[in-house]
Amino acid sequence: MAKILLVEDDNLVRDMLVQMLQRAKHDVESATNGEEATEILKTSHPDIMVTDIIMPKKSGITLISEVKEKHPTMEIIAISGGGRLDPTGYLDLSESLGASVSFEKPVDKSALLMAIDLLLHSKKDKSSI
Repeated sequence: MAKILLVEDDNLVRDMLVQMLQRAKHDVESATNGEEATEILKTSHPDIMVTDIIMPKKSGITLISEVKEKHPTMEIIAISGGGRLDPTGYLDLSESLGASVSFEKPVDKSALLMAIDLLLHSKKDKSSI
């Protein structure tokens, strides 16, 4: 089980992902944009952050940069539908800034859950060294 911060501005996508993650027995906290996520991270310490890229108030790209600076060991998964552009460019940029994994929307649920499990096991392996 992981403690996950989900950052997604689309209500339907956020609700669907929260339900899916909770069914997989993860502890999920959600934010509707990057600013809200930044406030949550002042008091909460999730294992993994799953963030959309195109959001109002603070983009996922900015959020990833800030989180990696303040919480360098936090695992980050980026998701994007791309807005007006192809999502590949945004996702490549998110990985260059520190996201461990990225997915195009609609997100393949089993692939997302597998990525979370792999990141958790990788984190445990690193902490036992």
